[in-house]
Amino acid sequence: MKRAIRKVVLSSIILFSIILGVQVSAAENENTDRVIIGFEEAINPEILESIQVHHTYENIPAVSATIDRGELKRIQSHSDVMWVEKDQKVETSGQKETWGFKSTQALQSREWGLDGEGVKVAIIDTGIDQDHPDLDVVKGISVIDGFDSWADDNGHGTHVAGVIAAKNNDIGVVGVAPDAELYVVKALDQQGDGWESEIIAGIEWAIAQEVDIINLSLTSCQPSTGMKNTLKQAEEAGISVVAASGNGVLCSGEYLDDVMYPARYESVISVGAIDDKKMRALFSYGGASLDFVAPGTGIYSSYITTEKHPDGYRSMNGTSMAAPFVSGVMALTKQAYPHTNTGGLEDLLIENAVDLGEEGKDFDYGYGLVQSLPQPFADFTEKSWYYSYVQELYKDGIIKGIKDGVFAPLGEITREEVVTMIGRSIGLDGEKRSTPFPDVDRASFGSGYIASAVERGIIKGLPDGTFGPKKKISRGEVAVIIDRVYDLESTTQVSFPDVSSGVYYYDAVTAVSTAGVVTGFPDGTFGPQKNITRSELAAILARAM
Repeated sequence: MKRAIRKVVLSSIILFSIILGVQVSAAENENTDRVIIGFEEAINPEILESIQVHHTYENIPAVSATIDRGELKRIQSHSDVMWVEKDQKVETSGQKETWGFKSTQALQSREWGLDGEGVKVAIIDTGIDQDHPDLDVVKGISVIDGFDSWADDNGHGTHVAGVIAAKNNDIGVVGVAPDAELYVVKALDQQGDGWESEIIAGIEWAIAQEVDIINLSLTSCQPSTGMKNTLKQAEEAGISVVAASGNGVLCSGEYLDDVMYPARYESVISVGAIDDKKMRALFSYGGASLDFVAPGTGIYSSYITTEKHPDGYRSMNGTSMAAPFVSGVMALTKQAYPHTNTGGLEDLLIENAVDLGEEGKDFDYGYGLVQSLPQPFADFTEKSWYYSYVQELYKDGIIKGIKDGVFAPLGEITREEVVTMIGRSIGLDGEKRSTPFPDVDRASFGSGYIASAVERGIIKGLPDGTFGPKKKISRGEVAVIIDRVYDLESTTQVSFPDVSSGVYYYDAVTAVSTAGVVTGFPDGTFGPQKNITRSELAAILARAM
């Protein structure tokens, strides 16, 4: 610490920048190489008679060619040849998925449409580059005396922000939760230094903004009553706080026997760093209070524009880089489980973490390498026949489950739920409002979709003038609604022994069945009076769409 024992510092180690877009090419086959041949003054065509030339350059005396390796020494030794070098394969500088992004399995959450949308993440750091094309900020503030702007003049905060929420576009990198809403607190100065009093002020501001997650990629050596109490308030407000475990620095001349502060507080999720071999980074503090590890070496992310980094990206190292990976994964988890408390969300991270080192929680890796959710529902697997249908509808925001982590695929579904799901699938106005039915509360989740469905002639209600929103719905009734909504094409006529031509749903069942949207049972029946299950409806909607 440079100024005071209560001072906090960034938990990162800046090691190197990487060069984008250049990789050594493999040979075109085992016996040839792509090369560029440079001549002393003018190109000598006699040398090139047995060589496949690709390009002859106008501004330099050189050619590109594919050459047999046996010819290489002959070419290099010729008096007219100044140099021969391997041709290098280049790639676009488009968006990168870094090794850290891949190792936390963010793509498996993305396959379910989880991208952090609607989750508010506060980054208390050096600020963020306000003009960076890869970052969007909802709101920002500076809590440093004499600083009105929350613009980043160090680069650390911008780097952290990119790990969490760099946009999913065609440039730079992509964050773990690219659609998360960023709230920025500038609490550290140009040197990456700050005071706990300012961090506390930043946490209070974040609490007032009702954020879901706070990222603290900063450390101090000593505990603080004020910091501990403020972080407890954040926990009580339902905010998950993630902090770096700290890099291996001396505190009063000694190494600590546990992670640094504020990561050591019980209310905080502490994060250490691993390298790309999934080994604990040499600089990363471990300890009994360590909860997780995440990638922390060679992390390429957004950065402020400088002379050395004119493109606004660079690689950095440290537990500061590891913490935002956990914040990003937490944002995906919060999106999937919006009603689950902070303890429950952390339990999900523990459940999905990859155990490293000693079995169970240990000094070096905590519970292990944090992983994104493989899927938002725990009550079925990828082998379930309806998996892809549920995934498709969840990704499109049509289904959400009956509660966090539960889809209840075999559960029977209500009339209100069916209309809501169908309404979402065709873009009906779902704003809650009054309906023609006395038994539909205007505050109910499906009231808007029911009202819209009536206006569109999709539903008509029951004979007594009610809708029966909480009543289960039969397969025959669903067939009628689906037939009204979707313009289905049929090819082969299908009939069922339990669906006679005299019933009201006969034409609808015939239409949806011949179109392949609704199938019968193995015994050849349709089961029109049977209540439909949630998985069956998911399959029907996905096929119809």
